[in-house]
Amino acid sequence: MKILELNQENLEILKSKLNAGYPIIVPTDTNYNLCCLPDNRMAINRIFEYKIRPKNKPLSIFMSNPNDWEKYGKTSQTNLMKLLVDEFWPGALNIVVENISPFHYAINDSSTISLGCVQNEVFRELVEYLGGVVALTSANISGTADDLLITEEVADEHMGDKVDYLLKSNVESLATKSSTIIKVNDIGTVTVLREGDISKKEIQNVLQKEGYVIEK
Repeated sequence: MKILELNQENLEILKSKLNAGYPIIVPTDTNYNLCCLPDNRMAINRIFEYKIRPKNKPLSIFMSNPNDWEKYGKTSQTNLMKLLVDEFWPGALNIVVENISPFHYAINDSSTISLGCVQNEVFRELVEYLGGVVALTSANISGTADDLLITEEVADEHMGDKVDYLLKSNVESLATKSSTIIKVNDIGTVTVLREGDISKKEIQNVLQKEGYVIEK
């Protein structure tokens, strides 16, 4: 696997690889992730093959622009969603809402979609160059690194013989856990599905100011 720095030539190399139906590895605010175009079935199939991941587990959809969430998801609690987006994006928080995207194959025809928008500038520049949206999942064999952050070294260990290119971050991640995942419920509450460095208490403090609560 070749390690690439962010520059114009390498952006074009990565874009060509993705368009040809092959995943690459990219940095985020937490893990290094397998990345593909969200409508490319060939690349999606390869990701599940590489990870030995059951196809009933959907990929997550990440955007370069936090306000693009309305293109891919919807909720009856628009004000609550906007509060979360304004407070935590870009950042290490995935938000699950109702799916309205065309990316049915990537998310296994799920009625919901997990959306993210991270701070990492290398990742954001790549995604912007690709058109603003990609599909991601952590760059490890499923079930083998559940308690680990997927660093560049771990990604290389798990995927180095399968993936041709890794885009290197220009900053060291300060994350200690994978991203926090929450679900926005139609009744105006939030459910914490996985707690990362953005804590349940931190989210609750933001919600309480506007009269919202975390569902227990």
